[in-house]
Amino acid sequence: MSDTSEVGVLYTEHLELARMTPGVTSLWSYETRSRGRDRRSIVRNPDGSHEYWLDRSDPLLNTISPGTGVSLILNFGDLWTAGRSLVTSAFLPRVCVVGPVTESRILRVGGSVHAVGAVFPSTLAFDVFGVPASELVDRIVSLQDLWTSDDVERLFASPPCMDLPNCLSALKNALASRAGRPSSGETVGQTSPRFITLHSGLVSINSMVRSHGLSRREFSRRFRAAAGLPPKLFARITRFQALVHALLSTDISLWASVSLDVGFYDQAHMINEFRAFAGSPPTVFFQPHGSDLDRAKIQLRGRPSEWLRRPEPSAPDEPSLARDKRGSVDRTDLLPDCRRTGNLLWTESNSTSSASLRTLDCRLCKDARQTP
Repeated sequence: MSDTSEVGVLYTEHLELARMTPGVTSLWSYETRSRGRDRRSIVRNPDGSHEYWLDRSDPLLNTISPGTGVSLILNFGDLWTAGRSLVTSAFLPRVCVVGPVTESRILRVGGSVHAVGAVFPSTLAFDVFGVPASELVDRIVSLQDLWTSDDVERLFASPPCMDLPNCLSALKNALASRAGRPSSGETVGQTSPRFITLHSGLVSINSMVRSHGLSRREFSRRFRAAAGLPPKLFARITRFQALVHALLSTDISLWASVSLDVGFYDQAHMINEFRAFAGSPPTVFFQPHGSDLDRAKIQLRGRPSEWLRRPEPSAPDEPSLARDKRGSVDRTDLLPDCRRTGNLLWTESNSTSSASLRTLDCRLCKDARQTP
């Protein structure tokens, strides 16, 4: 996103490795890097991995935002802290599990960043960790509380500390046997969360209940037992993730039309829902953070990545970016398709402008506020 210094954090999505690991939706790595003059913000490598340069002031680096998945993080660098505020923040275990997140938290990753992680659907929480997803909601748990000491030690100590490929390989192998063999068959709790995710939250929960031939109460019970969240809240968070993805790739002058595309009545409805999950409206959330930042250099023009602009080096081998019918540059293909619940929020979006779906989604918002 924003680039204000020569030292930042390189976030890499290892897409091919993730595809080869059953059940895993994302394999990623963080590491401190110095940015040379020729370093672009987004790089697509021949091995299929995507690299994203994040400045220290980037809000996506400093926030654990709402998401429906479960993440396993191995931290080989400085300790991280997280909490509702800087005062209440606590150190995270070096090997920890982040459950489904319903409220944003402040994240601090330390000076030396060197970490790898994996993300998978919350419906696999029991198969991977031996506890249902409902016991992990809004919690960050040490892996030692879920796995045996031998398994944790083997995972954390096997790769050389500074060798990212070996770290990722060890993590991939440790998860493959656990996530690849679900303990339960296809049930309401297995198929319904996938359906909601596929449609970016733009679904009618009532229609899903009827299609399964269950009572509303029984449907919600089975869904929550598998995914950890009530179905309406799960759908709202999924739509929120799609909204963040859309806002990151769209000029701020076109955000009103984004609200309709993602399923909101209008821009005010979109802002209220964004504030409910992120803690602030998008124009505040996406601004670079940091007390040493020159606020005069922030201008709310273009996409959020351009609000604190640094000239990009030319890349003749990069294909020209297509423009959509509204004239804005389409960078959707350059965003990560990561679905993790950690401090990055980018996610694949399957948007629709159907008025009927928007109405159902808005009813979803109102009903979800009454869901315990």
